[in-house]
Amino acid sequence: MSTRIILVSGKGGVGKTSVAAATGLRSAKAGSRTLVMSFDLAHSLGDSFAVQSALIGLNKGEPRTINDNLSILEIDLYEALGRQWGDTFQLVSGMIYGGNSMQGALASEVGVMPGMEELVALHCLHEHYESGNYDVIVVDCPPTAEALAFVGFVALLEFYVQKRLPVDRRFSRLARPIALSIDRSWEMFFPEDRHFALIEQIARRMTAMNGILRDAAITTIRLVSNPEKMVVEETKRALMYFSMYGITCDAVVMNRLLPDDARSYARRLASQAAYLAEVEQDFAPVPMWRVPWMPGEVIGCEALEAFADRLYGESDARDAFITAPAYRVFDPEAAGEPYRLQLRLPFADRSDIDLARVEEGLAIKIGPFRRVIMLPRVLQSLNVLGAKLVNDHLTIRFGGLRA
Repeated sequence: MSTRIILVSGKGGVGKTSVAAATGLRSAKAGSRTLVMSFDLAHSLGDSFAVQSALIGLNKGEPRTINDNLSILEIDLYEALGRQWGDTFQLVSGMIYGGNSMQGALASEVGVMPGMEELVALHCLHEHYESGNYDVIVVDCPPTAEALAFVGFVALLEFYVQKRLPVDRRFSRLARPIALSIDRSWEMFFPEDRHFALIEQIARRMTAMNGILRDAAITTIRLVSNPEKMVVEETKRALMYFSMYGITCDAVVMNRLLPDDARSYARRLASQAAYLAEVEQDFAPVPMWRVPWMPGEVIGCEALEAFADRLYGESDARDAFITAPAYRVFDPEAAGEPYRLQLRLPFADRSDIDLARVEEGLAIKIGPFRRVIMLPRVLQSLNVLGAKLVNDHLTIRFGGLRA
């Protein structure tokens, strides 16, 4: 049986770390070897389990055992770069300093480069997924925007490895001797082939996660929300964007609900009831789970178990509650009919969607987010005939050979 991955995300402050911790605890209690990982730089996972010492300083990037089946891990970017990514430092410093070893390319300098946080997080997730040490991995993701950057980075890497890397590698291999014969200082602009081999090795390992993250039988995301307008609206956008990136949402958790008998909060209760009805209707078929305000802070295993009981009831936290893929390709229904690529894009507005062909891929842009889908071979040679958004599903028709 493949390792199950459960991503937990939401707007900052909605209680996603408590949901992630409770999910991990429930999974471990059911007998699965479980790891709860935190990619959120705020790192409050240790606080949820009432771990007194900082996980990062105590365990040096290694999981901390909570019980026989449960371990937790907080990822520290700089520590991981220094401990596991010496080759990456060598590559970066070689390109920056012309191959003169490290020469000041410290972890703190490399760590602020765009994409390094996502790269380290993906590497760590892939490493533990492939290790075979865990049956379930629960990921406490950063707030929504950063979590979207994390999953979007996978698609970007896949596109680069398939389309740009071979071209860059051949060009550098041909141009490097000529450039160095003119001026040795140009070395940084034409890396040695071993640098490209390292990039390819890292990128292919990371892009292997693309299929894993998009396989709803392995990976699903659970969005945590509160019954407030701004939070609900952001959760709707999150569902739309994660769907665009091919990540299947199998539940939305409405956390911190006032009890029905809180008469002194009549207006808040009415507002809460309206948002619950809206979310239940608008997010369907994604199930909505209700979690009330707990009587005390959700800290420590005992409190997390009580939280998990309210969150999951009799359900198995390890299950994938929706397994339909985020997008599918349909063969022609009859001779002469077009192929169809269908994506589920809940809450998308037709006016916000931009489509463009990118070589053998299809670029989809919604608001500030853009994803390139590498098309199946059968669609790569066909023209886009048109697209239509109906009932949260974007259907793109393909037919006729491209010129």
